[in-house]
Amino acid sequence: MLIIKASGEKVPFNRKKYEESLRRVGLTTAEAKTISNQIYQDLYPNILSDDIFIKTHRVLKKKSRILAAKYGLKRALMNLGPAGYFFERYMARVLSAYDYRTSYNQFITGRCVEHEVDIIAERAGKKYMIECKYHNTSGLKSDIKVVLYVYARFLDLKDIHGFSEAVLITNTGCTSEAIKYARCNNVKIIAWRYPGDQDDLGHYIESKKLYPVTVLTALNQYLNVKFRENGIILAADLLKFTPRALSKKFQIKEPFAKQIINEAAVLTE
Repeated sequence: MLIIKASGEKVPFNRKKYEESLRRVGLTTAEAKTISNQIYQDLYPNILSDDIFIKTHRVLKKKSRILAAKYGLKRALMNLGPAGYFFERYMARVLSAYDYRTSYNQFITGRCVEHEVDIIAERAGKKYMIECKYHNTSGLKSDIKVVLYVYARFLDLKDIHGFSEAVLITNTGCTSEAIKYARCNNVKIIAWRYPGDQDDLGHYIESKKLYPVTVLTALNQYLNVKFRENGIILAADLLKFTPRALSKKFQIKEPFAKQIINEAAVLTE
């Protein structure tokens, strides 16, 4: 059964990989196989991967909003847009949870020119120059030009500002050429499910339950924008509100506010 990925590429539907994605959100092996069988029966040649996601998300939401939220993490990261500013703020918060001292959107002068660095992170005597590459479409990948850009900026800044390493963080993936060049020049890449071994973007988020507020299934488009405009970046940020306070601040009904807070609480507990 061939499916069409977001990139337009046709690939066989990989049931093993699909079931692994279901187990990752908390389903048992048996539950994952049951849903896999159910979804597989609805597949047809050249179905879009996006349609498979929608079908799966709908099934999971009937079972548990929390499972559906976790399954939608990659899409939630894309919903931090439309531009990359909120993704940069979000990643600074994630790194802070791992004891990095961070600052973002810093203008600093290099040996040749001034640069805007997305995130500067420091921990254990090391200082990192971090470039965040945000994509709002899952089929897009960061190519070699992005890594060339990161490395050239690092070379201009490292001696003056004492940077130990250049890091590229992206919410999707990178091309094989970008990865090859990054490895050759010691540029660290943190991407969606790359490089694995508990060092990819998903692991950084899931291991400490640092879910973006956009992951919540109860969220609507209005609140998606308003929350982030008011500095609510993580789902956990909602726990500082009572239902009444959230209702009053964002002019929503109190039962709806309670539903949102409860989902955030269960997701991050």
